Amino acid sequence: MTAPPTGRDGAPPTGRRRLTYFHGQLLSAQDLRQEQEQFLARLRLHNLALHGYGVAHGLWTRPVPVPDGTCPDPRRTAPWFEVTDGMAVDRNGDELIVPCGTLPRHDLWRLLDEDERCRALEDIRSGTDGVTVHLTIHHCEEPVDSVRAVYTESCEGLPRTAYAHIREGFTLRATTRPPHPDPCDPPCPCASPADGASPAHGCGDGRAVGPGLLLARVDHVRPDRALTPEQIHPEVRRPLARRPATVVTSVSWPHGGRLTTQQARALLGGDGLRIEFSRPVRTATLAEEGVADLFQITGGRGVHGTVMRLETRLERELPDGVTDAAHESGNADHSAVTVETCETATAIRIRQTDREYLNDGDRIHLVLRTPFVLDVCGDPVDGTHTGGLVPRPGGPPAHRPGLLPPDGSGPRTSGTPAGAAGVFESWIFIDNRRPDHDRGFEGEHSPDTGADARAGTAPEPPAENGDTDGATTEERP
Repeated sequence: MTAPPTGRDGAPPTGRRRLTYFHGQLLSAQDLRQEQEQFLARLRLHNLALHGYGVAHGLWTRPVPVPDGTCPDPRRTAPWFEVTDGMAVDRNGDELIVPCGTLPRHDLWRLLDEDERCRALEDIRSGTDGVTVHLTIHHCEEPVDSVRAVYTESCEGLPRTAYAHIREGFTLRATTRPPHPDPCDPPCPCASPADGASPAHGCGDGRAVGPGLLLARVDHVRPDRALTPEQIHPEVRRPLARRPATVVTSVSWPHGGRLTTQQARALLGGDGLRIEFSRPVRTATLAEEGVADLFQITGGRGVHGTVMRLETRLERELPDGVTDAAHESGNADHSAVTVETCETATAIRIRQTDREYLNDGDRIHLVLRTPFVLDVCGDPVDGTHTGGLVPRPGGPPAHRPGLLPPDGSGPRTSGTPAGAAGVFESWIFIDNRRPDHDRGFEGEHSPDTGADARAGTAPEPPAENGDTDGATTEERP
C-alpha cells in the first residue's frame, strides 16, 4: 500500500488540487490536462498579483514607409505599420511575446471590421480628415500537429486524429471604439466578469483569448494614405504595473523658457500655470495649504538672490457642460472653480493673486509637492520632472539629444519607471531682451487688464522709471 503524501494538513476542500504520482498509477489525458491548467492558473495569478498587466518592453508601433521610386506599389499607399519585438501581459495574466526578428506588418485599415470601415468611410466622405483607430494586441491559441491516436477508450471506437500541441501566439486588432478606463487593481484571472461589464473588443474569430492590450492610438487614418510617425501615439499604452502611477502629461508654459514681463504677467495672473494629469486626482488633497508654491527668485540689477513666495490660488478645471455655484454667483472665469467645490480633477491651474512685480532677470520657480496629491486610486502622483521634458499641449514633443523615447516618438510625461512619486518642479526666466519668440509661446489671453481682472487681482503698477510696456525693468535699490 502506498503511503499518503506528507505536507501541511487542513487544506480546505475547495483548494487547488495537483497530482500525486506513485508507482503503478494510471494517468489519463484528462489528468495531464488538469495538471497543465493548474500550473497555468498559478502563472496567471502570479503575473497579475505581483506584476500587474501592461507592456513590459518593446512592442513599439512604427509606420512602414512607401517604397521609393517612380512607380510605387499602390498596395503600399495605405496605412501600413509594423510592431517591434517585445513582451507584455494582458488582463488575464497571459504573456504576449513578439519574438526577436519578427516584424508583423499589417494594413491598419484592413484590421478594422467591415462595419467600422463602412462608418469610417462615411465620416471621411462627410469631410473629416480620417478617423482615430486604437490598435490592440491579443493572446491567442491554435491547435497544431495533427496525429492519429494509437489507442482509444472502449467507448470511442476506431482510432481518431487529434492535435498533439497548442501553439500560443498573438494577434493584432484595431477598432474605432475608444478603450475603457483601467480599474485600479488588476482583475483576478479566475473571477467571472462583473455584471454590466463592457465586453472586450477584437476577439471575433474565437481564437483570441481574453481582452486586448492597447498598443497605440493612430489619428487621421485613411485607406488611401500612408502613416507618418506623428499620427502614432504610443503614450496611451499601459506600462507593466499593478497600478501605473498617475503622472503629469502636459503643462502650459515652456519649461526653462525665457518670457518677457508682459508674457509672464499674462501667464501667471491671467491664464495661470495649467497642469494636466494622466488620471483624475482628488481635489481634497490639493486644497491643503503648502501643496503648491510659486517662488520668485530676484535677479538682474541691484539686489538679487532674494527668494519670495508669491500668493497663489489653485483652481480646478470643469468639464464642458458642467455648471457650478461659483459660476452662477457671477464668477467671470467659466473654465475653473476653486478646488473645494469638486471631488476630482484632471487639470488644475495655479494663478498668482498678489501684486508682486516681475523684473528682468527674475526666475519664477514652481513646486508642486505631488507625493501629497492622491489620484482616484489613492496613490500619490509621480511628479518627477524627468529631464524637464513634459510638453505643452499642441506643441512639439520636448525631446533632447540622448533622451528620446525608445521608438523616437511620443511626448514625455513626468515620472520614473520605478514610480518614485517625486516632487514636480519647473521654472521660467524673465528676460525682456531675449524672449523665446522662436518657441512660439503665446498666452491663452492677451496680457491686458482683463487678464488681471479674471485672476482677481489689480493691474500691476508701472515701473518707477515710467515705462509701462514691460520692456524695461524696475531697478531695485
